[in-house]
Amino acid sequence: MIERIIKLSKKENKTNEQMLLKLSEEVGEVSQAYLSMAHASGSDYKDKNEKDYQEELVDSLMVISTLLVKSGISKEELLNLLEKKCNKWESKQNN
Repeated sequence: MIERIIKLSKKENKTNEQMLLKLSEEVGEVSQAYLSMAHASGSDYKDKNEKDYQEELVDSLMVISTLLVKSGISKEELLNLLEKKCNKWESKQNN
């Protein structure tokens, strides 16, 4: 799957600036879906559920993946960085 994401990201024509704006849009949609799912005041009319929320999270992940690929990161560098960050996260949870 990671190879497919890299391939699709390399074909993306949007500039980094456009992708960053797209990320902001997607994060806003995550928030909207969550608030609707949680029945927050004024958000019920959107009628979003957990699947909608998950889908918006994945949309955000795809935009972030594209930004990483456009930054020039290789698959190996990405995996190494993910490992490093997971180790750091895990060490903080064990304290």
